[in-house]
Amino acid sequence: MRTQWRTGLEDFSDCLLTGLLVALASVPVVTAAPALAAGCRVLDRTRHGIGCPLWTTFWADFRQSARGGLLFALGCLAAVVLFAVDLEVVRSMPGAGVLGPALWVLAAVAAVVALRTCEVVASGEPSWRRAVVTAVRETAAAPGNALLLAGAAGLAVVLVWMLPILALLVAGPLALAAVATGGRR
Repeated sequence: MRTQWRTGLEDFSDCLLTGLLVALASVPVVTAAPALAAGCRVLDRTRHGIGCPLWTTFWADFRQSARGGLLFALGCLAAVVLFAVDLEVVRSMPGAGVLGPALWVLAAVAAVVALRTCEVVASGEPSWRRAVVTAVRETAAAPGNALLLAGAAGLAVVLVWMLPILALLVAGPLALAAVATGGRR
């Protein structure tokens, strides 16, 4: 019989291993979204006691997610570049005290929708386009869950800012947060 602390430690180690695998699969930046979707799928299976060794299931899920996810990841990358440009333009405009925070709130909502999209794809939606629509609906329908996911993403950013080596691990807990706050379909 397994004890409670061993089960918790096993879940924690699976989460950190998933973070490493997501970081490894995200080395070419355009594969970050499919890697996070694969991480969400693996952690969801692990939470329910389904699956084979984490390493092999992650790579199989990654290959499946990468089919349509590269275009989504390129769109996310373009949105990040557009946000950086907009932030520089807003700083030089009158009313920057209002527009700057509004732009940051808009970026946080976009980040939550992107994370939720990866979770929707992980839950079995084959089309990334339909997953975006579902993610927007779920984010609007459950703002409390969206706020929790935004808090997890913000905490991940702060942790990486404080200790950059944590960038190798933080994707696992972030994927777990996306799965935990996701709508059960």
